[in-house]
Amino acid sequence: MKRRGFTLIELMVVIAIIIILAAIAIPNYLNMTKRAKNSRLASDMSTLATALETFKTDWGAYPDHAVAEGVSLPASEIYVELTGITHTTGLNIASATNAIGEKNGTVAPFQNYIKAGTMVSIINPFGLPALTPYVMYKTSGSGSSMTWTLYAQTDTSAWLTRTDSTSTASVVTTAP
Repeated sequence: MKRRGFTLIELMVVIAIIIILAAIAIPNYLNMTKRAKNSRLASDMSTLATALETFKTDWGAYPDHAVAEGVSLPASEIYVELTGITHTTGLNIASATNAIGEKNGTVAPFQNYIKAGTMVSIINPFGLPALTPYVMYKTSGSGSSMTWTLYAQTDTSAWLTRTDSTSTASVVTTAP
């Protein structure tokens, strides 16, 4: 007589194998998503760094903001300076003269270093309510000796940061 089906032991072995495979795969998947979010932040910071360096080439200084602000906020100084939106303060304004003597236009958008849509999309992908939801920008110093820092909180004890003197983002444990 042929038996049909599986014994209880065979089923338990199969279930145990599935549980072991899941125990290996799930942590790797969670780690992979964290690495992907860190890569997105580093890429966004690289895009901003390029725009900031181009801005400094044109105006002789970075957009000045000693208090940290979110780069994707349309009302922030960094946003309006890099996108060339109509505003009345800063370097990238109507009829201003850049570092090589060229006059800015009188109609917005002025010098556009990065598209507004790109700026709006630069957010912190970790997006936890307890964390800073934006990629932040701040400066220190003044004039040609001004430096900038970009940073975003990746978890409760880690920050991804990039400065004008580094070519890659790095993880730090204290807020910049």
